[in-house]
Amino acid sequence: MDGKPGLFSLLAKRMDWLGQRQKVLAQNIANADTPKFVPHDLKAQEFRRLIERQAMPMLRPEATQAGHIQTSSLGDSHRSTEQKERYETAPSGNAVVIEEQLVKVAQTQSDFNAITNLYRKQVAMMKMALRGRAQ
Repeated sequence: MDGKPGLFSLLAKRMDWLGQRQKVLAQNIANADTPKFVPHDLKAQEFRRLIERQAMPMLRPEATQAGHIQTSSLGDSHRSTEQKERYETAPSGNAVVIEEQLVKVAQTQSDFNAITNLYRKQVAMMKMALRGRAQ
């Protein structure tokens, strides 16, 4: 672990992922006129795997009955992958659709704002708990 309490670690990892995704999307937009350029995106983070592998290893789900769903451990979620579903491809071979990339940028920004607010609220709760303890 990185020394941060569990939720702070999760939030920091999500913010890191969102920052890296923003960089990949910016590269896609910058290469919108490059011939034969294929847009990339980061592999989506899975919350369950993030908790299992990095933040709280002591909270692993366990199958106690035969009908329970088994979990599997997959590779790193920070790899940039080629975008599989392409909306359109220009005659030059470029598959970047600016509108599609801008929607992804807006979603990433919205997610980043939400995580920032969660981080802020968590800090406020910890301050409140510490003030209550000091009295």
